[in-house]
Amino acid sequence: IVAGADGLVLRVEAERGDALVQAGDTVAAGDVLISGTVTLEPPIYSDAPERHYQVHARGRVWARTWRTLTAAIPLEAAVKEYTGREKSAWSLDLLGRRVEIFGTPSISWPFYDKITTVRQLPLPGGGQLPLSLSRETFREYRLTTAPVQQEAAQSLLEEQLRERLADLLGEDGVVESAQYSARVEGDLLTVTLTAQCREEIGREQPGANPMESGAGETAPA
Repeated sequence: IVAGADGLVLRVEAERGDALVQAGDTVAAGDVLISGTVTLEPPIYSDAPERHYQVHARGRVWARTWRTLTAAIPLEAAVKEYTGREKSAWSLDLLGRRVEIFGTPSISWPFYDKITTVRQLPLPGGGQLPLSLSRETFREYRLTTAPVQQEAAQSLLEEQLRERLADLLGEDGVVESAQYSARVEGDLLTVTLTAQCREEIGREQPGANPMESGAGETAPA
């Protein structure tokens, strides 16, 4: 079991394996918290070597952590401005075969919206003919920029950071305190969340058998 984040250990619950840390220890992400190599000390005054055996380490390690998350958004956004120019194209679809009857779907405008309307012809008494009439409408627009309200943008980023932090902490994690800071550089708004948390940081990770080097003996599990 290794540390998934830097933190100050609060509680160790080692179910299987040897706990390598205790309450009050400071750990870094990746440090081994509970080892799957269990060491058996020889009897006192015995010349017998230490013995080791491997287990699937299990347990939970709670720690106080400090998380810093950052998100950014431009203060100018691209918006559509319609020019008023429109084109239409009509076609028939019979048994999966399309026949153009008016206009052309070939458009040379760089930016446009395409709206398709399909009408299926009904049969007397219910049902529908395998024949449909389609209209494609094309509306030209140009892209312009518009300012984004800074207060609304900051609220959006703060909400995104809260969600990211909740995902990192999991269901059992607790945010003890949190603060936000914001700065504007050019047209970019950056928001930073700094939080003090209490969370379970143990993560299972396959480990190498230290006895493969030949030191000591390995007893069967």
